Amino acid sequence: MSGKSNFQKFREFLSKDYRDQLKKRDKLIEMLRRMREKQHELEAERAGESHADVQESLDMQIRLLREQRRKGIELLRELRELRRQTRQD
Repeated sequence: MSGKSNFQKFREFLSKDYRDQLKKRDKLIEMLRRMREKQHELEAERAGESHADVQESLDMQIRLLREQRRKGIELLRELRELRRQTRQD
């Protein structure tokens, strides 16, 4: 069987670092989801806007959200990689 042993599951359950990583990951996933929803809202608002100044302002907000999401996704990948490394140790 390629699953985790009960001992490994128990050890992870007791590990404060592991639980903290899970909490941080869950918060980050939720934040990224909300940012994606906000980005879609801004893009829809921009599509319906006719004033160039307002469109430019919305574009700037969309670019900012994209950059923040990109950084958040990189952090999420780092957390996943760190978790994989700690499992192998």
